Amino acid sequence: MKSKKVRIVGYLIMIIGISLPLYTFTNLVFNNYRQKSMYGEFKSLQEKMSEEEKTQLENSIKEYNNNVKSSSIVDPFSNEEYNTVYEFKKGDPDGIFAYIRIPAIDLYKPIRLDASYKHLDNGVAHIDGTALPTGGNGNRSVIAGHRGWYKDVMFLNISKLKKGDKVYIERAGKTLTYVVSNTEIIKPYEWEKLEPEKDKDILTLLTCDPAIPPSPYRMLVNCERLVENTGEQVETKEEINKDVKNISILVYSITGGLWIVFIFTGYKFIRFLIKRK
Repeated sequence: MKSKKVRIVGYLIMIIGISLPLYTFTNLVFNNYRQKSMYGEFKSLQEKMSEEEKTQLENSIKEYNNNVKSSSIVDPFSNEEYNTVYEFKKGDPDGIFAYIRIPAIDLYKPIRLDASYKHLDNGVAHIDGTALPTGGNGNRSVIAGHRGWYKDVMFLNISKLKKGDKVYIERAGKTLTYVVSNTEIIKPYEWEKLEPEKDKDILTLLTCDPAIPPSPYRMLVNCERLVENTGEQVETKEEINKDVKNISILVYSITGGLWIVFIFTGYKFIRFLIKRK
């Protein structure tokens, strides 16, 4: 009887050991695919907007950026009750505002407004008190993301970004190109580091540091807008769409491979249980 109980406990441990990583990998693959497929819906919704709606939105964005006060920034990673209402997004607070793409670390994520616990749980988000990621000299937009979650890698690899790597923001049929300039490690209250700089268009990626908790510091990856007349080549829409398509093909491949592993493992495990019975 004791031997049978031991076997049952052993089987349960093995089931848990197999199920946990499979669940995690399935979540990662599913969320990667879902977030990339949402891009098509995002583009479709933007294309359906009337000229009046577009004008009204752009005016609201300009008004927000003109009234930005960096002194009001709150650290979203240390405050689970963090919540901000964007007046022009009241009707769709969880909607996607833009997309961020970083080829160097194979990242492509939707950006939501308000770095609340809910939004950071589902991707990356804009921090209130900084300019919206729409470009413009004298602006600094800050996008926050976890260093990784049980269902998404998020900003796990941004520490690998090097000076010169490109970061793209896609919104309203336009692509803004930024280039990584430097990386900083700061304390959670050193928000003066996020002050805008005159005559510079800056995008800052914010995450916790180090990657393994506890993470008492914050990592900033600062990027400056690439001006097209500098002679540097800016990616065309065709190149961007090609990259997105290649990423989608990769996700499909990973998904297929994952299910093959899942089926094979399940078959072997069942066979093992039958033999041990």
